[in-house]
Amino acid sequence: MGDPCEPVLLMIRTAQEAVTPLAGQLAAKGYGVIDAVGPELSPALTAPVIGLPVVDLALVSADLSASPDMPEMAARLRAAWPRLPVVRLPTLARDLSLDEICEQLDEIVLEVAQNRADAERLREEAQELATQVRRARAGLDDAVADARRLMSEARHLSGQGRHGKS
Repeated sequence: MGDPCEPVLLMIRTAQEAVTPLAGQLAAKGYGVIDAVGPELSPALTAPVIGLPVVDLALVSADLSASPDMPEMAARLRAAWPRLPVVRLPTLARDLSLDEICEQLDEIVLEVAQNRADAERLREEAQELATQVRRARAGLDDAVADARRLMSEARHLSGQGRHGKS
């Protein structure tokens, strides 16, 4: 995984399955491929730490896709990697050429990247709005304090005027 911009695919299989030839073909096409044996995934994959590549897509083997452990494993992956697309290889590889598979993977990875960019933009906008609200609230607090001070001074002056006329 030399290029930090290359899409990183997590290929998950059962311990009984061999590494799929598709992993090598995808690596040759420029994808970063991490081979993982599930459903007991390495804690490093379900508790990502600094230094691990960002996983763009999880590809699940045919045997693991049919496993009753699949939903729990997918949930653990999504907890560690929010919004991680989990694609079942049998669904993806329906009589498609390698180029067609790569095209589908690229579409999924680009959509996820766009969603991440949109989410980041929305987070930034929300932070800016929160800052504006805090500033407005602080300004309002100042205005209320000024109004209270002026009301107090007006009452004080009003009270002096009555006492002065009596």
